[in-house]
Amino acid sequence: MPRSEQQNSQRHNVLWLSRLLLLTLTVLAAGSMNCSRADETSRNRRYQLLAERRQEILDSLQLELQAARTWGLQRGLTEAAADIESALRTGGLQTELSRNVQPESTPGLTPGSALLEQKLNTIREEHASRLYTLARSALRSDFPSLAFAMVEEVARIDPDHRLARSILGQQIFIDPARKSEPGYAGEWVSEFEKRMRSGRSPSVDHPRFGWIPAASVARYEQGLRPWRSDWISAEREQELRRDFRNAWEIPSENFLVRTNVGLEEGVQLSRRLELFHAWFRQHFAAFFETPAEMEPRFERTVRSSSSSRTQALEVHYFATREEYQTRMQGKVPPGIETNGLYWQPDRTCYFFDNPDSSDYSTMYHEATHQILDVATIDARRAAARALALKMRSRKVEDWVLCRESNFWIIEGLACYFESFAMDQEGEITVGDPAWIRFETARQRLLDPAVHFYLPARQFFGLGMEEFQTHPQISPLYSQASGFAHFLMHYEDGLYRDQLTRLLAEIYRPGGQNILEEPSFSRIADVSWEALDQQYHEHMRNLEDELQARERAALRDPAIPAPR
Repeated sequence: MPRSEQQNSQRHNVLWLSRLLLLTLTVLAAGSMNCSRADETSRNRRYQLLAERRQEILDSLQLELQAARTWGLQRGLTEAAADIESALRTGGLQTELSRNVQPESTPGLTPGSALLEQKLNTIREEHASRLYTLARSALRSDFPSLAFAMVEEVARIDPDHRLARSILGQQIFIDPARKSEPGYAGEWVSEFEKRMRSGRSPSVDHPRFGWIPAASVARYEQGLRPWRSDWISAEREQELRRDFRNAWEIPSENFLVRTNVGLEEGVQLSRRLELFHAWFRQHFAAFFETPAEMEPRFERTVRSSSSSRTQALEVHYFATREEYQTRMQGKVPPGIETNGLYWQPDRTCYFFDNPDSSDYSTMYHEATHQILDVATIDARRAAARALALKMRSRKVEDWVLCRESNFWIIEGLACYFESFAMDQEGEITVGDPAWIRFETARQRLLDPAVHFYLPARQFFGLGMEEFQTHPQISPLYSQASGFAHFLMHYEDGLYRDQLTRLLAEIYRPGGQNILEEPSFSRIADVSWEALDQQYHEHMRNLEDELQARERAALRDPAIPAPR
């Protein structure tokens, strides 16, 4: 064959092979896309099936409780039946977890009432067992948030379910001072509380003074306070501790609050922080542990890792804004006023007693940064060393969160938790659609007069510097708050575990692709365009919900209108 013809033939073969390769890659890409969509559909369907089975168990619980109530009324057991009626109003779930271990039977009951109590206990135990089994399935299906929500419900159905209590970080404690009380079978407490209340010199959690030695309670209530090796008056102590160098130190399970505001005010602040921390650890469990690490705790009673001793989260609470601002010099640029700050270099939160604010939104915002950061320090230090080794650098640089993308989540989630609230009955709510952050996010999306929206691909792609120097920084904060609400609540929490996984990959970088920024689209197997569409849908649904609330409030003044 002539050389020119041979060259043409080779070019023809190369061209033919290139086209074949392009066709193959196109088919593979389409197959991959279809596979991804199929995976997304399959995951959504698994989630829906688990949610449906959960509701079936709760509905069955209601029906059997109703049948037990009817049985009791037919036999004239009106008082015992009234207790079941109370349970029916809360769906068979206790509104607040009982601290006391239930005795095997209530003493002094008539035979009929004792039989009804036994029926009630059997109903609760059977349904709690079914729900716990479903929670294990949810965890194995990679839905840890749903699994933990079910575990909490298990404990509210059957307060003495040992596995559920263990997962929630609680164990039985028998108080030596109470063990002779009639009907006392013990209490469900954290490992920290058990440690504090045990030993030769036990402490008590006093309602006003927090954890103090049991032997000192009488003196505290008489107005005396320990100072060095002596006791002084509460008034004298107040004078001495006005200087922050002598601040009160209030230890609790996860925090150390230092304050010169007042002992009792510091104790109340500490308790709010502990409630927030407990909620956070439970609902973002997969941030602190992988599902594989959680599974042994779901399979058998083991000590909860969340109860192990960890570094206390330090909080400084100043009596005045002036003291706070003095302490913030060098941390905050001149001319910028803040109401609170988490300062990462010393891992400490700073606040002050603000007479112009009656809520704790700033505290929850900064505590969110602190909890996420301190829990993952070691992981990021290891990642920084691995990166230096990979880049053959002798200098190990500090790991910068979200340098190239995903910075919205750092501030968006903290803004979301500003809505954390607890009512007088102890019921915790988070994500109220009427909260100002979410209201502004809806307005900027739906109101043409103030419209602002960055498509999800672009929004998630903003790194730290791009976000912080963006000319529309305020609308970006609003959209970040809105996206946090969307990913927490859309379709009853469909994306909550993927949001938690994104957080975990950001705060715990590592693996072979240490330089690769995590992608929510990849994690959730959902397209950016679908996220745009679902976010709009979610915001319109919130708007409809609030309008329905307003109409209900007009009809019934007892119903609170949106804030």
